[in-house]
Amino acid sequence: MKTEIHQANPTSLRKAADLLLSGEVVAIPTETVYGLAANGLNSEAVKKVFLAKGRPSTDPLILHLTSRDLQVAIQSDILGKNTPHEAFDLASAFWPGPLTMVLPRGSRVPPVVTAGLDSVAVRYPAHPVTLELLSMIQVPLAAPSANRFGRISPTDAQAVLHELDGKVSLILDGGESATGVESTVVSLLPPEPAILRPGKITPEDIARVIGRTPYQQAQNLPRNQSMPSPGMLESHYAPQTPLYLAEAPLSPIHPDLRFIHYQTPKGSLHSNQFILSPEGDPESAARNLYRILRQADTGHGKAILIEPIPDSDLAPALRDRLQRASVGNARWDGANWILRRRNKT
Repeated sequence: MKTEIHQANPTSLRKAADLLLSGEVVAIPTETVYGLAANGLNSEAVKKVFLAKGRPSTDPLILHLTSRDLQVAIQSDILGKNTPHEAFDLASAFWPGPLTMVLPRGSRVPPVVTAGLDSVAVRYPAHPVTLELLSMIQVPLAAPSANRFGRISPTDAQAVLHELDGKVSLILDGGESATGVESTVVSLLPPEPAILRPGKITPEDIARVIGRTPYQQAQNLPRNQSMPSPGMLESHYAPQTPLYLAEAPLSPIHPDLRFIHYQTPKGSLHSNQFILSPEGDPESAARNLYRILRQADTGHGKAILIEPIPDSDLAPALRDRLQRASVGNARWDGANWILRRRNKT
């Protein structure tokens, strides 16, 4: 299969819509990361997403809805009639935007989308290209990140090509993703709200809307168990070069290693040093995270070291992605970098 990148315009959107309605997969831009989309009500189309990514069937997909009005999804049997009222409040507050809600599944959603669970993860994205596409096709899109399973998520069209060249016919180029990390996932299933994946929308943001703070659910689940949400496997978002979390700011620099700084350090930079955010701004650090991981993953470094992420509203999301992408911790003992791997399930 030849993979083509098309700038988003009326012609390429029409082509993408036709492909999706005929049961094919298309890579699409969202404000979080690029997604590999299929008609979310077509089981055979959704299976092509799992095949292209090499994704286990126990890891459910997020449905991108055609409207921010949850009543539309309930009436069309995408969501169950017992969808809690809090979901309407959160949709009104944060959609379109980077918030995913796990809600009761309606009868039209194929079990392959939800890993056989009676719940479904849904969101209404903020990217204008994907909103236009959803408006054209009027069916929800199942769209996980457009990368090989477990690898670095793509935030631009070229990164999608690097990941899935030959596995998808069309990539819609909508520019660089504005947020840069995947959506916050909150479960509104009984007995109480729970954060299943941290993102830009914080527990405090959610609490201000629904009047109670969601708890943080245990995040690392075995691969043979159906996940309530994407992004809950212990190993995820990983470069091919082993990534280590440094215990302190990175110094000194070693030529055999590659170093990711949170912000620009003092002194001259070397070719094996990379910067998440020159000014130390959390939003730009999130936006740049996956792009910088890809850059550091090129070349012949034996390992990538990244320094600690300082506190901010986005810190839990950044630390979550890096913890899953990493293989262990690093520390400088005064003479050498000590790299310690940890066991992963």
